[in-house]
Amino acid sequence: MSQPEDVRRLGLMVQLRQQDVDRLQSEVEGKRQLQERYRRNILRMGELCGQSGASADAGHPALARNCADYKGALLGLMASQQQDLQLAEADAAVSQRALLQASLRREVMVQVRDQAAESLLRLRLKKEQKQTDELAGQAWLRGT
Repeated sequence: MSQPEDVRRLGLMVQLRQQDVDRLQSEVEGKRQLQERYRRNILRMGELCGQSGASADAGHPALARNCADYKGALLGLMASQQQDLQLAEADAAVSQRALLQASLRREVMVQVRDQAAESLLRLRLKKEQKQTDELAGQAWLRGT
């Protein structure tokens, strides 16, 4: 395999690593949006609990019980949403670590590609210098 082909293939590998990074970035962003949705739900349910007032203030026992049941249901949903939020945060942390690892793999591949390209350039320059030296030597020999 020729060296220019090696550099081209390394460039392709960098592109593939970048696709992994992009995919993981969008995955992490989706998980962050899910977490924010859970937070807004919890906040809104807390507001609803506060707006419903005290169940003792309802006046009629049936209304007081209804208010208490409503608050109990909201508190149960809030607890469920809080648990889901914690799971989503843990899942996002795992995805964030995977994104970091993918970014590091991409950076390593970029460095390998750049080193190979630099090596190829040095080789070309050395070859050109050798040709120039040979031509200069031939011209000198013809001149004498």
